[in-house]
Amino acid sequence: MSRRFACLAVAVSLCSASVWADEDIPESNPFSGDPKAIREGKSWYRNTCSPCHGGRADGAGERGNGADLRKLQLGFRGFVQVVLDGRQVQGRTQGMPPWRGALKNDDVFKIGAYLETLAIDGANWK
Repeated sequence: MSRRFACLAVAVSLCSASVWADEDIPESNPFSGDPKAIREGKSWYRNTCSPCHGGRADGAGERGNGADLRKLQLGFRGFVQVVLDGRQVQGRTQGMPPWRGALKNDDVFKIGAYLETLAIDGANWK
């Protein structure tokens, strides 16, 4: 009985995740500058993203070289779309896996709010 309950709990949590249609993703991050969201985003980043993108988001992760997120050029909407749908980059053996269904959009936004705090000159998070 507990196995059925666990499967039901996972299904309910996936269905209740805040899922937005791509055209409904805001142009700018609604959590930008929000200290609580930034803390939560940092926690999500460390647990989910840092193995590939590194602890400082510089692309020097333990599982390979991910993109240097401090100098993101895609803008906020581009960032969200890549996180949700994944991305293969020519010349790289390892691509970005899709996280749609595994992360709530609000959690992706919070990760973005944290990454904005690490951005270097020339980055495009807006």
